[in-house]
Amino acid sequence: MKAAAFDYVKAKNLVEALALLSEHGEDARLIAGGQTLLATLNLRLSEPSILIDITAVSELKGISVRGNMLRIGALVTHTEIESSDLIAQHAPLL
Repeated sequence: MKAAAFDYVKAKNLVEALALLSEHGEDARLIAGGQTLLATLNLRLSEPSILIDITAVSELKGISVRGNMLRIGALVTHTEIESSDLIAQHAPLL
């Protein structure tokens, strides 16, 4: 089965992504890696009117330490976590 038709937009930053989500509400789905979403689209278990690609949203990337808090961005990959010196130092069990 093929996915139902939908619009696609690649958000340039977090402000744009949030504005698109606000504008389209429950008819929108975020996509980054897409492994789960693409399967649900093809099975028509999810039929959004628009996909908002957040892979270019730099605010959701990166690993940093601020005070005693470790921040892992939502777009950080497993490979980046595995190879991060900051994570090895501050959260070695990850």
